[in-house]
Amino acid sequence: MSVFFTLVLKINPAHSAILFLITKIWDAVNDPIIGALVDSKKDTGKGKFIPWIRAFAIPMAVVCVLGFYDTSNWAYSVRLIYAFVSYVVYEIMYTCVNVPYGSLSSVMTDDVNQRTDLSRYRSLGGTIFMTIAVIAGPMFLYKDNQPVPERFIILAGIFAAVGVVCLMLTSFWCKERIVAESLVKEEKQKINYVEVVKEVFSNRALIGCMLASFIGMVGASVVNGLNTYLYKDYFGNVQLSAMSGMLSVLWSAIAFIGIKFTAKKFGKKEWIMYSATFSVIVYAILHFVPIKDGMTFIIINGICYLGVAGFQVLIWALVNDSIDYHELIHGKRNEGIVYSAYSFVRKCANAVSASLANLALVFVGYDVNATVQTEAVTANIWNWYTILYVGGYVLAILVLKFVYPLTKAKTQEMIDTLAERRAAAKGAQ
Repeated sequence: MSVFFTLVLKINPAHSAILFLITKIWDAVNDPIIGALVDSKKDTGKGKFIPWIRAFAIPMAVVCVLGFYDTSNWAYSVRLIYAFVSYVVYEIMYTCVNVPYGSLSSVMTDDVNQRTDLSRYRSLGGTIFMTIAVIAGPMFLYKDNQPVPERFIILAGIFAAVGVVCLMLTSFWCKERIVAESLVKEEKQKINYVEVVKEVFSNRALIGCMLASFIGMVGASVVNGLNTYLYKDYFGNVQLSAMSGMLSVLWSAIAFIGIKFTAKKFGKKEWIMYSATFSVIVYAILHFVPIKDGMTFIIINGICYLGVAGFQVLIWALVNDSIDYHELIHGKRNEGIVYSAYSFVRKCANAVSASLANLALVFVGYDVNATVQTEAVTANIWNWYTILYVGGYVLAILVLKFVYPLTKAKTQEMIDTLAERRAAAKGAQ
């Protein structure tokens, strides 16, 4: 979307930065509201989360496609208004799907290893589709290193249709198995948002997870936002990003297979920290030793992906553990609230990173109307690309180490305690 705004609609990057900041902040605020609504609805036998996915999948897809309508011939102010409104509406529809979807894995199983597998498979599914997008995008959307406006909405329509099919398959195949006894007996109550906030801030595992994600995502997402410009302007060939996408299949397969064993051996928190540290060191070197050959960079970047893959894949398993931690300290399961609180922070990170990615273009002097950028601009793109990556992950690692409390041993201890409580509650009926 950022690339579409900049290269197709010719929206000033500074204006795009403001637009993304406002819409993403609204999206973040919208998350806990929807999460609390999800938790407040009584399960009528069709599940707590699946009905939401079925209801909002198609509206979300339709609004997503409309967001890529080419308004480049409209007045500049009208273009901004359309971009703003269409994006806000899309984010609302997306939240109504994403919060229930993200909470679903926490009620599918309470087994630690199965949750790690669910997190791996979720990441694998996202990686497969993202890889297709990364490969198809440069090959289909560009001609002679320049974007073709009408092709954006076509590709968006194809991806949206596939997304709807996948969500419907999810709603039919995934089963909600865990229902806390205390929640079954409770009558529907009015939502107390003050209490919701208090509970969230008392969950140290969730706070650690949210802070680490926020910091890491800001750094990584800004880097991802600069990807197109790195290949298009720094390396001079946007098609290289398609090659990078093809090779990412190999890296993803290695990560998918390996993380199951490394997380089991070292623990989720521990492995995230170890692997991310490796990538930080490599990118710190790259900052001072720029690479001009695109293929060399793709290979090195792919190896670094193996490092940060632990962070990207296992973070969802940490969220599920945070839901259990919430039950441990409060005696009740509020999956929607906990997940939506985490999603709120991720959306705040998206707001900051989307804004920063556009502001970065302003700071490096990027000219949206120029066919070729100056050498000084391309050099600045490389510098921003590497230092933001390093800074984001270093801070995220430190937060995970000193704030997030669930080591491998403590996670297992928590799971055992909850199992004993549930067995006792069931026996007392």
